[in-house]
Amino acid sequence: MALSRKRRRELRKLRSHANDLLDAQRVVLGRAGDVLGEAGSQARHLSDEHLAPRVDSAAENLRPYVETGVDSARRAATRARRVTAPMVAAALVSTVRALDKLENPDAAKQVRKFGERTGYLKKSKARRAGGVFGIILGAVAAVGVGYALWQAFRSDDELWVSPEN
Repeated sequence: MALSRKRRRELRKLRSHANDLLDAQRVVLGRAGDVLGEAGSQARHLSDEHLAPRVDSAAENLRPYVETGVDSARRAATRARRVTAPMVAAALVSTVRALDKLENPDAAKQVRKFGERTGYLKKSKARRAGGVFGIILGAVAAVGVGYALWQAFRSDDELWVSPEN
């Protein structure tokens, strides 16, 4: 398609006007960006001077109410833990026993570790030689005290026999 000279001149002229308009728009948008940056800077300064002190004072006024709410939430959580801890511990123990009965020691071990980690179950301590020796020594002492009492209160003892007249 061949264009006439007149049309080519008009198109060049139109292209030149479009480029001029584009250049003008670039300059305007560049200035608008500068103005916007300055406006943001001024907004930050005004915020620091006027808004921040008001927010700080409002936060200070609300602080006692927030602390009271947090304290009451902590107390409620503590009460809930006290109430539910025995039930959760019993459920964990029964789960461990059921898993032991089903001969699933890995799952029982994992449930037991979970209970110990969360604090619902106490760690099972293996008895050592000192603990076993202490239990045996306590049993021997109890038998010794029982024998001493039996000797003290037996019926053929002269102190306990009633005097004959």
